[in-house]
Amino acid sequence: MDGSPAQGPEMDGVSPDGHGGTPAERVREVFRQLDRVYDPELDEPLTQLGFIGGVEVDGGTVVVHLRLPTFWCAANFAYMMASDICDRVGVLPWVERVEVRLADHFFADEINQGVNRGLPFHQAFPDLATAGLEELAEAFRIKAFLRRQERLVRWLLDRGWNQEAILRLRVGDLVQLQDELAGPGPAGPGRQDRAVPEAAGGAGDPATTGASNRGMGDGAVVGAYLEALRERGFGDELGAPALVDPLGEPLTRERFPSHLHDAARTRLAMEFNAAFCAGLLRTRYGLGERDIAPPSPAGTPDRGVPHRGTSSCG
Repeated sequence: MDGSPAQGPEMDGVSPDGHGGTPAERVREVFRQLDRVYDPELDEPLTQLGFIGGVEVDGGTVVVHLRLPTFWCAANFAYMMASDICDRVGVLPWVERVEVRLADHFFADEINQGVNRGLPFHQAFPDLATAGLEELAEAFRIKAFLRRQERLVRWLLDRGWNQEAILRLRVGDLVQLQDELAGPGPAGPGRQDRAVPEAAGGAGDPATTGASNRGMGDGAVVGAYLEALRERGFGDELGAPALVDPLGEPLTRERFPSHLHDAARTRLAMEFNAAFCAGLLRTRYGLGERDIAPPSPAGTPDRGVPHRGTSSCG
């Protein structure tokens, strides 16, 4: 079993000829797909969190070993992650079967059997659940949207943008900015070199500035928010406002400070939980920093297809 995460440029999980190559190459392709499977509560890739214990490839069969920080991690969260593993890995053209093996969990047997049979959560747990997981998944998507938006706004504030320039941004401006960050050129449209107005939150806010974007490249901060916009259906029209609430309503000057404050609280809570879970996982399995994969070098998060409550395993 090769449990080492893939390194090198991020790809779409498909080898150049459209088919898997050697077993080692196929393992790397699987890990590139797993880079796109996120913990729904934390909005972090499972590979980065260390939740992937290893991958086995035997011809067209892929076995993914899933491990979680505690024996009592919520069964519905675990089910969502296991289902999304199946969906992501299952799109590789050479994959015929995906099996997820969750270990050391109080509902491991039920989750493994349900996910690997392709059952929705309420069928896998008929005595505990009466509905699927879509409502829960939507709540997590909203939190992830706010977290990524707050990271983008703080990134812009740190670089001298003012509130008015940020609120004037269009989706097309962010696309252009992302392109410019991929190569030489200015920081993007609307750049301001004067002090940020205090009403916008200020670039000197010690509670939020800088820390929200640690470990992410500049392009990743922009790309993560664009991906969140597209996931909510707001990122396809280039002329549409870039700064909107989770329902798509443009942010106004009056709403901006309170909205940013609430989004910062959401982001801080998610990052605290992610650090706490990572610590629990390291302690539980005796892991070091090298045992947990770093973010993909290209660094553009992609949560992919929203969770549907069923899996393509089986």
